[in-house]
Order: sequence, then structure tokens, then C-alpha cells
Amino acid sequence: MNYTLTEHRNKQLIANNQLTENVGIVGKIKPETVEKLTEAAKGKNKRKLVVQMEAIHVGRTANYTFYTEEGLRNGLESWTHPYNKPVLTHHDQHNGEPIGRILRAEFSESTISGRKGLIFTCEITDPDSIEKVLDGRYQTVSIGATTDKVTCNICGKDRTKEWCEHWRGEEYEGQTCHFVIGTTFGNEVSYVNVPADENAGNFSVSIEDPEESSTEECATLQIFQIAEGLMQDISMPNVNLYESVSEDLKQLVDGLLEQNGGGAQNMTTTQQEKGSVEELQNKLNLSEQEVGRLEKKLSETRETLSNLVIEKSKVDNLLSESQAEVTRLTAENASLIEKNHKTLAEKVVDMKLALRKSDVVGVDREEAVTEHIKRTEESLNDAVTDLQAEMQNTSAVKGSVKNPGFTGEDNNPNNTTEGKEEAKTVEEAANIFTSMFGRKKR
Repeated sequence: MNYTLTEHRNKQLIANNQLTENVGIVGKIKPETVEKLTEAAKGKNKRKLVVQMEAIHVGRTANYTFYTEEGLRNGLESWTHPYNKPVLTHHDQHNGEPIGRILRAEFSESTISGRKGLIFTCEITDPDSIEKVLDGRYQTVSIGATTDKVTCNICGKDRTKEWCEHWRGEEYEGQTCHFVIGTTFGNEVSYVNVPADENAGNFSVSIEDPEESSTEECATLQIFQIAEGLMQDISMPNVNLYESVSEDLKQLVDGLLEQNGGGAQNMTTTQQEKGSVEELQNKLNLSEQEVGRLEKKLSETRETLSNLVIEKSKVDNLLSESQAEVTRLTAENASLIEKNHKTLAEKVVDMKLALRKSDVVGVDREEAVTEHIKRTEESLNDAVTDLQAEMQNTSAVKGSVKNPGFTGEDNNPNNTTEGKEEAKTVEEAANIFTSMFGRKKR
């Protein structure tokens, strides 16, 4: 049924003097309630953690992915630009809520683990995650990233452009396959249970509790101070509202004062509570001093650890240099041994050529030397000794040789007059020549 104009005109309006307003008074607000409301008005305590972590290191991980120093350095800016990348759990980029953000990313030559790699400074703001980081459940991390190049170490192909038949972790001709990552472009870092990089995880955690926090929650309180014959609003301490309130309100105030009887007993309790508070304050001061001492000791320990890491890095460099020097000297020694062996082989060949040995006569000298190099050093030394002995036995003896046609007197070879000087006359000499070359007399 529709509402008609006649019904509207028949309605009677209520006069203003018939309108009344009643105000009810709420009972007394307890002090502890006021304290809770006051704390609520100040806002919630927004605690957060600042965590430093070793995110990824140069080298091969457990999933056979190899990160290079150049690739990590080139992609360093991507972790904080164009926006700070999130901190997640278990690489859940689609359904997971971020528990924090990466504030700063840097490449460090020396880390707590002793390996080069990326250091992240992260801010954790999720309350549940804060508790898990503090109690050690969130400790190890893993990065999520993309790259511009993935090179197979077996065949050298870039798998972002062409396929190869090699698989990470498999062995091919004694060499284990892994993929070398190019520039690393950061997407996120996650807390995981088992990281591929065994050294990736938290190494420093600090708590930040801002003294002044803000909140959108608010509470408006009107607090009164009452006594016998006195009622004051703390916002107007110079005005006694007791004198201007109604009798009903005065009776209510007086009733509240009667309920707070036993002032002496309350005073004693207050003094006891004050003593307990002072005792607790003293204990708190001692605890703060102990915390300060421990923080100083922790700072010294960290500094010592940092120095030890640097010292270890220096020792590793010296060890690497020493190993390189040993390798160089070993190679040089091997070269000298090889040259000495060749020289010994050349000596044997030259001695055989001098003695006209059949295994070298008519053979090219270099070929003969090459064949003799195959023999052991002991065999060559024995050959030198034998050839030297043979050369000594065949050498000519210096000195004079007797005339085999010369005989002594009376044609007696044992009676020679060689070496004796005899005086010959001219006639005797002529007779000798005549007998040798002249005509015979008939």
C-alpha cells in the first residue's frame, strides 16, 4: 500500500520543547586500563631485523652451476635497481609473501667463509620470520636470478642459443659437466633448508626497535583527578568541576572516594612497589652494563675474525705463489735433464762416428742422435765408458821405429852397430857405391 499525501498531512510534528537529552555517566576507569589505552595510543612497536648474509660465492655449487667473479660483479646493481629485490622463502615468487627487502648488495674479496662472493644487507619486517631468524630456523639462503649466457664447460656451447647433449653433474671422458653462468641478474633471495652453495647464509643479525613509532590507531581519553570536594580535568587543572556538577554526580564522586578507602594501607603497598621497582631498575642497569660488555667483546671478536680472514687470504696468496714457483722450477729442471740427456746421446754418436761404428756410419747424425736419446742415461754412460776404452787401445804410440833392413856386423841382426859413429874413408865409400851400381868384372 502506497504512502498517501493525506497521511503525510495528518502527521504531527514534535515540538522542540518536547525533545530531551539524557547523559549517562560511566563508572570509574581503572589505572591499569588507562595505562593500556595510553600505550595503545602511542602505536605498535614495529620491530625489524637487519641481516647481513653471504648470498652466493664464486665457483661451482652443488647443482653444478659455476658463478664467475665477472658475472657477479656485472649484475651487482640489479639486486637493488630499479627496486629493492624481495627476501622470500623457498623461492616462492608467485604465491609467497615477501618477508623483507635487500637494502644493499656488494661484492667482497674476503668473506667469513674465505671465498669471494656477494654480500647482501637485508631488512626483515615480517614478525614470524623475525622470530625464525632469531631462533636459527631461517639461516641458509639461495639466490633466484636470470642470466644472459649459460656455457657448457665440455663443448663450450651457449645453451641459451643452442642445445648440447651434455648434462650437469655427468662425467664425459673423465671431466664433470657444469654450466658457467654469465652476468647474474638478481630476482630474489630466499631462505631455504638445503642451499646449493653450502657457505650461503646469515653471518650478522641486529634488531632495530624504533623509540618513536607511528600508527593509524588512536584513542582519545579524558582523565579526571578526584578528591574530597575536588574534581579536575587534567587538561584544565585550574578549574574545580565539583562545584558546578549536579548533586547526582557529586554523590557518584563521593562514592568512588569511599571505595578507595584504606589510604594508609595503599600507601604502604605503594612504597613496597616502589622498592621493588628500584630493585628491578638496579638489576636492569647491571644487565645493560653486561650487555654493553658483551657487545664490546663481540665487536672485538668480529674484528679479530675479520683480521684472521684477511691474514688467511694473504697466506693463501703466498701459498699460490710458492706453488707456482715450485711448478716453474720443476719444469726448468725437467728441461735441463732433457738437454743433458740429449748432449750425452750426441757424445756417444760422435764417438761412434770417430770409431766408424756400423750403426752410425751412413746414417744422418740427427737421426742417430734421436735413436740414442731413447736409451736410458745409464746405458749411454756405459757406452761412453766402453767407447773411450776402445779409442785408447787403437791410438798410435809416439816414438822412433827401427829400420827393419838394417843388420849388424857379419850380417848378424843381434850385433848392430847402430848408434855408433865409424870413420869411413872416401875410397871405402866409393867401393860401396861401385859394388852396388857398377859393372861386374868378368
